Amino acid sequence: MTTKPFRILLLEKVLPYPPATAGDAVYSRGMIEALAAHAAVTVLCADSGSVHQGNAKAEWHVTGPERIGRKGSVLSRWPLIAWKGAQRDYHDRLDKLLKRQWNAIVVDNIGTAHAMPKLLAYRRLNPSCALVHFSHEHEYNARSKKYGAYGMGWVERLATRWDLLKIKHAEDMLVRDTDLVTVLNTDDEKLYRDIAPAQSYLMQTPGYDGMIAAPRQIDASTPRRLLLLGGRRSAQKKQVLLDWLEAGHATLLEAGIETQILGDMPDGLRETLARDYPDLVVLGFVSDPAPFIAQARAGLIVDTLGGGFKLRLLSHVFNRLPIIGLEDAIEGLPIEAGQGYLAAKEHADLARLVLGAIDDFSRLNRIMNAAFDACDGKFSWDSRAIRLIAALGGKPVATPPQGWPAMQKSEGNMG
Repeated sequence: MTTKPFRILLLEKVLPYPPATAGDAVYSRGMIEALAAHAAVTVLCADSGSVHQGNAKAEWHVTGPERIGRKGSVLSRWPLIAWKGAQRDYHDRLDKLLKRQWNAIVVDNIGTAHAMPKLLAYRRLNPSCALVHFSHEHEYNARSKKYGAYGMGWVERLATRWDLLKIKHAEDMLVRDTDLVTVLNTDDEKLYRDIAPAQSYLMQTPGYDGMIAAPRQIDASTPRRLLLLGGRRSAQKKQVLLDWLEAGHATLLEAGIETQILGDMPDGLRETLARDYPDLVVLGFVSDPAPFIAQARAGLIVDTLGGGFKLRLLSHVFNRLPIIGLEDAIEGLPIEAGQGYLAAKEHADLARLVLGAIDDFSRLNRIMNAAFDACDGKFSWDSRAIRLIAALGGKPVATPPQGWPAMQKSEGNMG
């Protein structure tokens, strides 16, 4: 007897392939591809400008691109992140997909919260269908901190406060009105339980399917060099970098410690760094970071804005780059500070921590190897897909469904 595949509809902001490279897109892509190996997966998303055709095991419906700009969101009931995707062609395609029978529908990211009124109506008619929210961070908490860190005029500050109120309303609805919420860390779950204590929560830290480096030994031949990995295109990530450089770079430079920055960034930021920090080595995007990692003693995690599990942590761990960072920015690793990574509370403390550790080879090698051993085998995307399907009462199939139609694209943006 053939097991009928579990049918899942995933609502995404955009096609989660480059140029969509932010952490939420990487997480969404990992979950989609893993779920498609065990269930009948259909994805609805806006065009991201990617040439990628999407995972072949899933059925893809790609509409026109998201809205651009910000002003139009002010009069919308939805926050900016959801208003961008609340387009007519997206909803026309959603209406057609909701004529099918689904075992589960995933609202991935608060950016697709605009679909909730239709999903709630669908569930009233199809009570066996579970609504699932993939949370990437506690949005209200994280965005409150982000907006508070940016320099703004009174008009922009008023607009962001209005947007925050809408974020809170949308996030509370997602947490209260779905049947399951996935979370990336225990701190977010605690905050959500204040909103919906009776909700079902499932811990789903990211998986990892990138390069795994061979063992290495850090010694005196390894340059006294630190790496800062990650793209810097968002205002948040630009600010995080600039805040750290202002607070800690001079201290490290005076001690003869070099800093290299790897990751995509806008030309304006690159020009700012060249002007204000001429001793920085700004490499920008590199297709293969392995040679640079092999010639560095540690990687820095300096985020003061944004929550959730940072995918960069796994890149550090599995590429065997010791982690030194701010303790509030390092969440979700199955090992404690001091054992698998070094952490400090503030920027100034972090700079002092680096000075004390940069030449302590036994310490750097110990945390590098301990982190790898603690994480090895525990970050499989496949295991996360199986756990989610089981939590929803389904049975993962060993052989993925075949014969989906090719990617279907909208003829344009009619919104």
